[in-house]
Amino acid sequence: MKLSAYTAMTTALALVACGQSPGTASSETATQQAAALPASCEDHPLLPAMPEPVPMGGKAVTAINCEAYSVEMIWGEAGESTSIILVDSQGPLGDVPVGMEQMAEMGRSLPLQAATTALQMTEGVAEMAKAAPASLEELGGPDFLSTVKESNGLRYSIEVEAKDAGGKVGTLIGTIRNRYALTMNIEQDNLVGLAAGEAAYAPLLNAMKISELP
Repeated sequence: MKLSAYTAMTTALALVACGQSPGTASSETATQQAAALPASCEDHPLLPAMPEPVPMGGKAVTAINCEAYSVEMIWGEAGESTSIILVDSQGPLGDVPVGMEQMAEMGRSLPLQAATTALQMTEGVAEMAKAAPASLEELGGPDFLSTVKESNGLRYSIEVEAKDAGGKVGTLIGTIRNRYALTMNIEQDNLVGLAAGEAAYAPLLNAMKISELP
């Protein structure tokens, strides 16, 4: 089952949390050197848990955006990019303009709420499908069923369409210790089936250092 509504909500709220749009970079940045961190990212408490700002999967880092309670990293150009957004629902709000406090609070708390709801729905659908072989077969089998997994404090699921809908892999949505919301997205049209999605996202998950979170 594809939870596109929740993906859109989570990603949009996380981008609001980051407060910046993706930047671009020339092909000359595709080196093995780490990208320079913007001033807003210096000593950021979430950065130690993020991957090193170096090329991944042949893609150079094209944007690093930091707000008081969130960090976003983007590799590659629009249309074929890879991104990671980490939001701390208990992080500081930072300097908020007068009258924008409620908006800032929503940007900080809603990504976790949306991710938690998405995982609960995924878990429920997976349980029903596994209990009804005909339903699972209708989806295309286990490789076209989104499931929830746990690893080192991270609960996550990778969206995947039903086989007859194309079977494309979507966004990885996760929560950490009921505090952090994690969103990963790989723009790649030929990713089909859960196994392919797990293989594609594995390097990103392995590059995360969740134990370094506050």
